[in-house]
Amino acid sequence: MDIAPAKTTVTTTAGGERLLTMDRFVPHVSTVPANLGRTVGLHLREKVLASVADGAARSKPRVVLFLHGGYSPATVAYDLGYRDYSWMVQLARAGFDVFALTQTGYGASPKPTMDDPCNVDAAFQDQLIPKVLKARCAPRYPHKLISSRTEWDEIETAMDYIMGLRQVAKISLVGWSTGAPRAGGIAALHPDKVDRMVLLAPSPFFPADVPPDPMPEPGAPVILQSRDMLMIRRWESDVRAEGQVEHAEVREVMWRELMLEDGLGAEWGPDGVGVMRAPNRMNYGWRANCARVRTPTLVMLGEFDNYDRRRDSWTALASPHKVFVRLRASHFAHYERGRHTVHQIAEQWLRTGTANGATTGEFAADWEGKITLLRH
Repeated sequence: MDIAPAKTTVTTTAGGERLLTMDRFVPHVSTVPANLGRTVGLHLREKVLASVADGAARSKPRVVLFLHGGYSPATVAYDLGYRDYSWMVQLARAGFDVFALTQTGYGASPKPTMDDPCNVDAAFQDQLIPKVLKARCAPRYPHKLISSRTEWDEIETAMDYIMGLRQVAKISLVGWSTGAPRAGGIAALHPDKVDRMVLLAPSPFFPADVPPDPMPEPGAPVILQSRDMLMIRRWESDVRAEGQVEHAEVREVMWRELMLEDGLGAEWGPDGVGVMRAPNRMNYGWRANCARVRTPTLVMLGEFDNYDRRRDSWTALASPHKVFVRLRASHFAHYERGRHTVHQIAEQWLRTGTANGATTGEFAADWEGKITLLRH
């Protein structure tokens, strides 16, 4: 399979520099049971200044790989084409070579078994009646689709490809939500490949630290997220400060991009609204992997975001080089007023391994980027 860029787009920054966006499909021999042994293409987006790309062979750039969470593909999670909301653009303009991987079941990456509405988990099938289904039906592939192990395998393939492309020995990882245990698992498995980590709103610990038995676990391969579930129950319910969401229309932009990335989901849901598909996952190992992570790690967490449960991963990280920053934000901090603070603190960490000049400690940050010490 060809691994050359499938598409390259060139834009110009406010400073007059050329910014390259390259979309590739990286070959990967799948370990997802529904695709076992098949070579598939994993969608990998890169953003980099042309000057950085041109000089990469002479002076190796700092390379960062973004890993998405449980519902949103990486392109929407980190490269939203609206105002200054693209985290990838902000890092690329700062001189980083930035990549974002979309994993099996999301966006432009493979979605095995996911086009059959009968393969939607029974708990979500009512959303498809009567438009897509006349009545509930049993799954034709009666298993959950992906696991922590299959996702680590995909991340490892992407990392090896990126390290070969840019001739670097290590890259840094950024993970939002379930992207945190994805990144943390790789840091535990391959500490020699990971330079630094940034974990935003890390997932609470999974119930299990070992794979299910049998594997794959019985069930259905697809779950759904409605617009109301995302925008109202998961987001609006945690908007608790005036001005927290700076541009209300960002939600419409996000949902429109999610529907474009999903494709079929836009047709399955209510007309003009759609529904978002995601793979039913077999997650495990997050607690155990935290105890093995020695990588320098920055954790940022919104105070309105299931704070105590998500903070557990920070406490459990074994790394002696770790910083925690409490944000005035929900789970969607990088889409809110404090996004510039998220970008700023993450950039400093990825560049220097410090936040507010510190390599350890707990801090609080406001929307304007002011950081105060909570405890050493």
